[in-house]
Formats: sequence, C-alpha cells, structure tokens
Amino acid sequence: MSRKFKKITIVLMVAALLLTALVFGATNQETKSVEEIYFEKFQQPIYDLLYYIDTIYYEQDKIDYDKILDSTLAGLIKGLNDPFAWYFDAQQTQENQIDEQGEYGGLGITVRWDQEMEAIVIVSPMSGTPADKAGLQANDYIITVDGTPVSDMGYMESVNNMRGKPGEPIILEIFREGWEEPKEVKLVRALIETKTVKYTTINQEEKIGYIRLTNFAEKSASEMEEALTEMKNEKVNGLIFDLRNNPGGLLSTAIDVSSMFIKKGEIVSLDYYNGQREIISTIPGKYFYFLDNIPITVLVNGASASASEIFTGAMKDKALATIIGTTTYGKAAVQRPVSLGNGGEAWIPMAHYLTPSGNDIHLKGIEPDIIVEMPERKLQDMTEITEEEQEKAKNETTTQASIDLENDAQLMKAVEFIKKELGIIN
Repeated sequence: MSRKFKKITIVLMVAALLLTALVFGATNQETKSVEEIYFEKFQQPIYDLLYYIDTIYYEQDKIDYDKILDSTLAGLIKGLNDPFAWYFDAQQTQENQIDEQGEYGGLGITVRWDQEMEAIVIVSPMSGTPADKAGLQANDYIITVDGTPVSDMGYMESVNNMRGKPGEPIILEIFREGWEEPKEVKLVRALIETKTVKYTTINQEEKIGYIRLTNFAEKSASEMEEALTEMKNEKVNGLIFDLRNNPGGLLSTAIDVSSMFIKKGEIVSLDYYNGQREIISTIPGKYFYFLDNIPITVLVNGASASASEIFTGAMKDKALATIIGTTTYGKAAVQRPVSLGNGGEAWIPMAHYLTPSGNDIHLKGIEPDIIVEMPERKLQDMTEITEEEQEKAKNETTTQASIDLENDAQLMKAVEFIKKELGIIN
C-alpha cells in the first residue's frame, strides 16, 4: 500500500469516527451543520498535518501510518477527559476477545493500559492465581516485565510477555500509591482457566453456600444458574455472594444475574446521552425462590465495579442482602463498544446509571452495610509451583471455589452474620 493511499485512508477513517461521535450527541454550535463543524475543527487540520508529515518530514522511510492512526484515535478518546472512554488498537481488541472458555499460562490478572503513565494497571487479580498469592492488588502499576519497561514494549507486547508456559518464572516491578519507589516481585506462571463462577459450601453442619463471580461475561448467567441450582439442591441455610475484585462486564449479564436474586421490580435506570431514561426491571422466570427463606450477604471491595455495582446497588436498595466489605469502585457509566475500520475498538460512555432508589454512585461507590477493612497486601515472591500443584490445576473441578476462611476477615464476618441470622450464635 502506498504512503499516499494510507494517508487518505487514515483521513477517511478518522472522519468516519468523528462523524459518528458527533451524531451521538448534541453540539453547542447549533447554527452550523455537523459537516461544517467536522471540517473546520477536525478534517482540515488533521489532513493538513498529514500532508506536511508526508511531504517535509525528514525521515520519510520511517513513517508508520498505522501507528499514526492508532495515536490519532487514542488522542480523540483521551480528549474526552473521561476515565471510562477507551480506545483499543487491533491487537488489544483481539486480546480482549480471547475465548472465554480457554486456558492459558499466565499470572491471573485483569489489566488495562494507562496512556498517560505508559504503564499497565491491574484491574483485579483472580483469586487463587500466582498474582493473588503474591499480593498484587487492584490499581497496582506494572512498570517492568523481566527488566524491560512496559513503556518501551507497549500494552500488547507486555501482556504477551506476562503469558507463557506454566512453571516458567517471571519478575515484575510494581508501584503502588503510597510507596516511595517500585518493588520487584518474583512469580511463576500457572495454568489460568477463565471460569467466571465458582462455588462451595462452608461449614457442612450449618450449610452456608458460597458463590464467587469474577466478572459478568456472556457465559456467566448460565454458570450462575448452575451454581444456584446446586445451592438449592444442597438446601443451604444462607448464601455468601462474593463480588470482590469483580470489575464488571456486560449490562445484559448484570440484568440476567440480578433477576435470579430479585423477584420483581426495578434493577437499574439508565440516563442516555439524548436525555432519555430507561428503567430496566427483572426478567420474569429467572428468580430462584429458595432465596426467599435464607439470609444473603454480598462481599465487595474497592475493585468491585460497574455491573458489580448494579447488582449490589439493587440488592442493597431492596434490602435483599447485607453488603459487607469496603466501598465499591464507583463506575456508573455504561459504555458502547464501537468497532472501527482498522480492527480497533472505541468504548464510548453512552449512559449513566442510577440504583433503584435513585442513588448516583458514579465516582463515589456503594458503602457497605458492614464495613470490614482488609490489611494492605504485601508483595511476596512466589518462586515455584510444584508439579503436583500444576497437575491439580489441570484436573481440578473448575466450579470448585477455594477459600481461606482464617485469613479472610470479610468472609469471616459474612459467615458470622449469617450464623447470627440463623440463631446459631448470639
């Protein structure tokens, strides 16, 4: 492809994106047409700059038009100054669409790219994975991978380098708010499977059910039905629903899952970009009636976001569960992923949601009914994984949740609360 053709393609693609964005919302310059505003403010200066790059830039042979396009699109999104407006290039988009049923060798962390810091930020560690055992936590910055700065590698190469064969070692340099300088931690990659729902029964005598949901993916609703059916068959006397470190996911899945716990009424209301309000209620026929007769607790923390907060807000407002943990993240923006012609995606916040009681939790979060703080997690090297552990990971029933009751103050509080509700302890 010639440089000239690539340049024209870039202009047309940027034009298409900008036109779509302008059609989405109203403009303050109502006297001018969308086409006039687009041309004056965007097309002409962008085309002018591309022309000069293509004609007078002194290293013509080093021009990477694909990178220029990615930078332009990322810059448009960054200009919104919205923490929930994102751009993913083609490789990042492909990475985000990894088959949810698959397994891979890695560390067990959900991450995002911080454009301003040029670093990878941990959204949440998956429970029981090397990252979790090493003490990594939400909002930790990954500065280097095996000594190479992620700012040099970029998002995709950094993520690929963190993956690898189970049993292979890796060294990460981590920075956490409040630290004076970054710290290194040694880990060993393990087999990571991406089952979103795991469950077990705590205390066989009292039969307290425990379900952990790691994110609201497409398959999560069917997995949740399976878990609740098992809890029903086990005739549990109480239920702990763990949404800690759950970064959210699909709105449709949040409604599906909420409908299993909420018999009737509003789950959430959405205020759209065009001023319209949509009230979303439960889906008939999904409710599990055994939940009527047992105490329910929901565990949350600062990494419980988005869809997790939709569910938590509805359960709290309707007094259907007792919320335990720490204040949630505070993301009440509903995003729409827009596929672009270069294979990338732009995630555009298109609505703002409110809980059933009309509470706006955006950038505030939901405060639990019972606050239980957890100590700051200290980094610790996890330098080996035995063959026995690897074999166990391969053969382990993927729905079985692992818990550490003695060292989990929030989980202990939930168990204690349910026992009190059942009259087992005073």
